[in-house]
Amino acid sequence: MKNRLRILFQGIGGAALIVLITQILSKGTGFLREILFAGEFGVGKDFEFYLIAFTVPGMINSILFYQAQNYFIPTYNNLKENKPEEGHTFLVSSLIFFLVVISGLAVILYFSAERIVSLFVSSPTDSELQFVIKLFRTTLLTLPLNALISVFSAYLVAEFKFKVTYLSQLWTNLAVIITVIFFSKSLGTLSIVIGFIIGNALQLANLLYGGRKVLPRLSRFKLKLSGNVPYLIFFNTLFIETAGQMFFLIDRLFYSSVDQGGIAALNYSFIIYMLPVSVFTTALGSALLPDFASNIAKGDFREANSKFTKAIELVLLLFIPGVLILIFSGGDLISLMFERGKFSAHSTDLTQGTLFYYSFSLPFYALYAITQRYTYSLRGSTFLTIISFLGLALKYLMSYFMVDSMGQNGLALATSVVFILQSISCFVFIKIRADYRSEKGVKQNTLKFILYSTLLTGGALLIISQFNLTTLILPICLILGYPLILHLTRNSVYEELKTRLLGSR
Repeated sequence: MKNRLRILFQGIGGAALIVLITQILSKGTGFLREILFAGEFGVGKDFEFYLIAFTVPGMINSILFYQAQNYFIPTYNNLKENKPEEGHTFLVSSLIFFLVVISGLAVILYFSAERIVSLFVSSPTDSELQFVIKLFRTTLLTLPLNALISVFSAYLVAEFKFKVTYLSQLWTNLAVIITVIFFSKSLGTLSIVIGFIIGNALQLANLLYGGRKVLPRLSRFKLKLSGNVPYLIFFNTLFIETAGQMFFLIDRLFYSSVDQGGIAALNYSFIIYMLPVSVFTTALGSALLPDFASNIAKGDFREANSKFTKAIELVLLLFIPGVLILIFSGGDLISLMFERGKFSAHSTDLTQGTLFYYSFSLPFYALYAITQRYTYSLRGSTFLTIISFLGLALKYLMSYFMVDSMGQNGLALATSVVFILQSISCFVFIKIRADYRSEKGVKQNTLKFILYSTLLTGGALLIISQFNLTTLILPICLILGYPLILHLTRNSVYEELKTRLLGSR
């Protein structure tokens, strides 16, 4: 127990820092991968065909990962508390269950490929149809690999082996980058899919090798579907993660109703939107979820609420200025990152429009990543199921009514509205279930973060307009000026963050 506490710094801790560093490396290479896609394929039809073909398999792979994280970790911790062997048996059962079910699903999807593709692409030529079907069927090879990756990753996170888990993602990104560089000219977007297959195989091998010291001998444990396993929670979490991933499916169902390149624009803008979210909130969420689960299992709500407060403050400190950067500097950021090769100025304009409507929900989505994990630990999966269903219904209705007038921008706005409402709903649930009372300092710090960010943004925009400068000056001003103001005002949240990162007191 002492060893576990030693790696945690009052709730956020060393675990979060380890995950943060590894996430920067893995997400950084993932972002380089997307920059490569933009230059090689732009927002052309072939790339949109790849996005369509990857919609269902990609959705399933994401569901697998988050299902394993949000279901496996709390359940494994609860079983292990009483008897370690029960936890290990649950690991074996989960591996077999995930692999068998997903492999069976892959076979069904293989023979249903033409019907599924036809839902997204209206009136394709025969060659276009066959190309998308080929891409779709090839992507299905990633499903059984990701079934194993997801369970092993969740197990290693539950055992606090963060570095091995998140560094393993580098293999997939590097494999895709290398494959596209050498084979995109001859294979087109098929090179992306082949890269993912090779990368997933390497990632699985890395997890097995890197986690070999904590992985039990699987041969020692027999398959046992224990009656202690909460199957209701399993199906609740499955629906929750499915609903979240179906946002992308809904967007692509409106492929024929948006501008040419609109779906690709949504993809690129969401990548920019998600980059800081996936790095920082994954670090916090992944480090906190095992500890939340442990605190709740022991009835220590006070400690869990304390960690939750620190996580909220850090999210607000990081993401409030991020909204202003995306709103005012989004176009120049997109141009700097993507505008080369087949990604034209027109592509930038399309992507900027969707990014603008995504940007308003940035801090709310970041908060949702934390509040959702705490809600899971509070056994609130049924509540999450309800708001996921309502969110999915609202997303579709808003998209349906706004796509004709706003195109792809309406799809982005619908997503933002749902993210905001889901974040608020989870926060209310936590206040009730965990008797959480936000400290006075949280509200004061929030107002300070908004004030400091707004003043710096206003000053930067004034300078930009007076001297006709690029809006890229704004993120530079915020990156330099925002920490300086927080330092001069001796902001408690900033000081704690600095302490954790620098290791000083």
